[in-house]
Amino acid sequence: MTRLPDPIKDGLTAPVNEEALARMWRRIEARERPPRRERTRLWSVTSLIAAAAVLVVVWGIGRRDRGPLRFADGRPLSAVEAPAAGEVLSLSDGSTVDLSGGARLEPLESSGTSFVAALERGSAHFEVRPGGPRRWEIECGLATVEVVGTGFDCQRAPGRLHVAVEHGAVLVRGERVPERARRLAAGESLDVLEAASPAGETPDQAPPRPAAPAEAAEAAEAAEPAAPAAPTGETNAWRELARGGHHHEAFAALGAQGFSREAHRRGVADLFLLADVARLSGHAADAVAPLERILSRFPGDPQASLAALALGRLELDDLHRPAEAAVALNQALDLGVPRSLREDVRARLVEAYARAGNRPAERAAAEAYVREFPAGRDLSTALSHMR
Repeated sequence: MTRLPDPIKDGLTAPVNEEALARMWRRIEARERPPRRERTRLWSVTSLIAAAAVLVVVWGIGRRDRGPLRFADGRPLSAVEAPAAGEVLSLSDGSTVDLSGGARLEPLESSGTSFVAALERGSAHFEVRPGGPRRWEIECGLATVEVVGTGFDCQRAPGRLHVAVEHGAVLVRGERVPERARRLAAGESLDVLEAASPAGETPDQAPPRPAAPAEAAEAAEAAEPAAPAAPTGETNAWRELARGGHHHEAFAALGAQGFSREAHRRGVADLFLLADVARLSGHAADAVAPLERILSRFPGDPQASLAALALGRLELDDLHRPAEAAVALNQALDLGVPRSLREDVRARLVEAYARAGNRPAERAAAEAYVREFPAGRDLSTALSHMR
């Protein structure tokens, strides 16, 4: 057995100097770490995998969100009456509704493309998920609020509705809204008031006044043969129900014959109301007749363009007839739809032609949108339809 020197350290010598040791460590690190080009390639692959995973998740959410809107826990939607402390409703698409104490919200329609609810009383703050697949409509008695993705408040009080937009934009529609429709952007608000009639008068008993062009046309209809008039009580019943947001009850009060009779004998304001009653009670096809009646009998009325717009939206969103929708939307432009709504009409026209498969008209409509609204909110979508 070989005897080790004492002390042992005197028998040990450094196998390499410091410089050689440094070179050794550099070679080891080079073997463990891939070259810069390889590291870049690995990073790119990792990024693509992560992005694909996100897309899969988003696609899965979209797949799950195609059916009717539900509560976040999967329960079907139902009417909610908030307790005194209020209540926050979380929905399956990520939207929320914050109800004030005593407020009541009743769902009227829910599908993969639309959600309609009635705020029957009280106040509510709506946070609608931007870019969602559904068009939202909130019936508030004196007006309807339409939205795609935004945050807004609705406050109902006797004879008054207050709508305020926190972010995004909404469209407020109703016979008591100026020009029957008003677009509100972030920071804007609108008060809709119930017009009070002089004491002792009903809408059918108001004193005579100079006839407007639309009323003159309506008076000319009196000479035409018409179906027997309904009793005054029945007529007022459906009106009051509709103005209170009870569209199912209003349609039931009229019945099929009563609806047809009223659509033939009423003026512009009531024809709009009849269209809302039909559409919001689940009878979308019946809403076509009152709107077409406005366009055929009262084309010179200031609200005729809004009837064409409403008809276009109805054909596109509810009846899924894009070719007919394009005809109505073009008519809205020809009749001079208010400037605040022209961009919406132009964008919906592009969508209608695309869904109808009319490629030349789709491209032309997109070009018209870009010319008129070069900085519009749907510019990128319009440009994609021009390719």
